[in-house]
Amino acid sequence: MKRLWLMFLPHEKNNHRAGILKPGFLILFIAIYLLNQSILKTLTTLKPGVLGYSSEITAKKVFDFTNTERNKIGLPSYHYNSVLSESAAQKAQDMFKNDYWAHNSPTGKTPWDFFNNVEYKYSVAGENLAKDFYDTDSMMKAWMNSPTHKANIVNTKYQEIGVAVVNGVLGGVNTTLVVQHFGTPLNGIIKDTTPEEIAFNNSAAVESKVLAVNSQHFINPVNISKFIGIGMFLLIIVVLFMDSYITLKNNTHRLTGSSASHIGFLVIILLFMIFSQQGHIF
Repeated sequence: MKRLWLMFLPHEKNNHRAGILKPGFLILFIAIYLLNQSILKTLTTLKPGVLGYSSEITAKKVFDFTNTERNKIGLPSYHYNSVLSESAAQKAQDMFKNDYWAHNSPTGKTPWDFFNNVEYKYSVAGENLAKDFYDTDSMMKAWMNSPTHKANIVNTKYQEIGVAVVNGVLGGVNTTLVVQHFGTPLNGIIKDTTPEEIAFNNSAAVESKVLAVNSQHFINPVNISKFIGIGMFLLIIVVLFMDSYITLKNNTHRLTGSSASHIGFLVIILLFMIFSQQGHIF
């Protein structure tokens, strides 16, 4: 029992430094965290679809949030175009089918190929991609914080938008892909679409093509990483407080410094921040 105390409390037998705060144990914590990431990565290969992200994002929300951002700076709202939504849906399905996350596919397809597939003749066009986001607000903030994605959202040359929100397995992980296709028709004819048509088109043309993800049947890797990261963070911060309190109270002079401990502690926090961030954009 006393040996266990030496792991958490400073004592002359541990050179007045809690064992957990010593470099060796901090390295062990980092190794455990990285091992967790490795196991999650291996799971995506051995058991595709076990890991995944549940999402409440819909095409209607993406459309509304996009126009809200435009209206904030005095720009007119985009017109919804179901043909552009079809091209966006085809792009999402192609990413699932060929297991890639990029604007250009390994087969050589570019975003413009999907516009052409649905015979959308454009003068200008653009594409935004997102995955692994739980909610529309977080995804939109990520896009608006990215100069290139924001440029599409607030572009004055685009007049129409199509949105696809499609569920499937990408890289062995169940996820939701969101694709925005922007454009201006070459003939200059813009068709107004009602909110009811947006909801119908999204349901009929997009979601029916890929089975929805059942969030109760898979493990969220972000939640696992957060659980482990927060557990390590709380353990170390509590031990640091106890270590500081006891050494100050007893006016203890240590033979070893605390720099290594603090560096290790900061590395753990950094790893936690890197691996727990929600979602990716392209």
